[in-house]
Amino acid sequence: MTDTARNRFETSSLCEQDVGDAIARIAARDPEVAREAGDVYESLTWGEGPGVLSQAGLQHWLWYVVPTKYITDEVGYMGQLAGAAAALLDELGLHAYAAICRSPETAAVHAAFDRSDNEGISALRKAMQRSGIDPPDLADFEWSSVMGPEEASARSAVQDALERAIAVGELAVGGRGWRAAQAAVATAALDGGHPILPGQSWRTAVITERLERWIAAVSGRSEQLSAARARVANRLLHRVEPPAGAQESLGPVLWLLERFGDEQTLTQAGYLKPAFVQSVQRDRPWTYRYELDRPPRTETDDMVLYHLRRWLQRAGALQKRKTLLRRTAAGTEMTADWHKAWDRLTRHLAPSGWDGFVAETAVLHLIDRGSEVSYKELTTLVAAVAVDMGWASTADGVRVLPSAMEVSWALSESLSSWRACDLVVDRGDWQDRRLALTEVGVAAVLTYLRHVGAGPRDSPW
Repeated sequence: MTDTARNRFETSSLCEQDVGDAIARIAARDPEVAREAGDVYESLTWGEGPGVLSQAGLQHWLWYVVPTKYITDEVGYMGQLAGAAAALLDELGLHAYAAICRSPETAAVHAAFDRSDNEGISALRKAMQRSGIDPPDLADFEWSSVMGPEEASARSAVQDALERAIAVGELAVGGRGWRAAQAAVATAALDGGHPILPGQSWRTAVITERLERWIAAVSGRSEQLSAARARVANRLLHRVEPPAGAQESLGPVLWLLERFGDEQTLTQAGYLKPAFVQSVQRDRPWTYRYELDRPPRTETDDMVLYHLRRWLQRAGALQKRKTLLRRTAAGTEMTADWHKAWDRLTRHLAPSGWDGFVAETAVLHLIDRGSEVSYKELTTLVAAVAVDMGWASTADGVRVLPSAMEVSWALSESLSSWRACDLVVDRGDWQDRRLALTEVGVAAVLTYLRHVGAGPRDSPW
């Protein structure tokens, strides 16, 4: 790819006659190249005309379609097709696009696919990132690997904006600070007005589409869960700011992260060593729901410590390598900036799998009710929703449906951490236990649900 090649025309100014004339000029020189150029044009535009030609579409065709979708044993066919495309694009005055066809990047991707599909995909990804028009993930927005129509259109709009920025010199790919400039262009395009939906941006349209899919994903199995998601959806359309008191609420978990230091050695069973556990007990900023009859000696004696530690691991603040648990760069950032800590911790408010399903369903009910809820009522409701959703275990070959007791066990880890950080109020005894979210807890839960419901998708549902 050369820095000097520029398109003489906007693709929107071209028509089918221009394409026909270009192919005729090529045919006068080489009929075989002209025939291939015609086939290339159809493959690039699918009958929609030259106005749909774009750098993103060309790169996708060159670096993915040509190596993987053409069924042929002909040696050198990828370079031959790229050459035909370059001839056509030059004739149309699209010299920047023709340069991509002849570029070292294209040759390298094709050579990698000749070696193996895995090497080819890796080379494709690197070439896309180096091109500058691959929409980057932003601090407050990540692209899905499986996209709905709105998100796919939004991604195309951002690609077009990046292409224009490069063409006019606003974005110098590879230059100093170009990644920050790329993110700024992408953000402006994502927050730009939607061409069809008045009052909406591409970002809000994508968020709405994701939330609709989140609701629809359960509507055929649990109407109760679907309705709960639908009732909270409007509160998830926009970022939820942490309220007053949020920094103080995170105090216990951030205290532990600070106290942790750079790394701690784990026992062979994977727990924090007794010496560290006992040192924590002298200053710990959390209390136990039920007083212990002796000071904790191991991590499993202090389940608040254990659950807070696991929360920090989920949030990427701590990372395990063999028998070492290390604080990550993200974890260090969290100790210095509580806003970053809030963002990471609320996104990972609950575990994954069964425990995560239980936690999500429980907080949906707490948000929906907006007041104290009987713990027995809550666990019974979640168990009923779990049955609707098809959760079950097997014991001695017999299918066992979830019970309120199993829900209670699954919820215990989350409640332990939330209680320690004053996100939830837990009143009463085991016979008459009641839960309610605090103001900070409501904000944390809404932030978590927004990440779950409106976050990037890696599956159709």
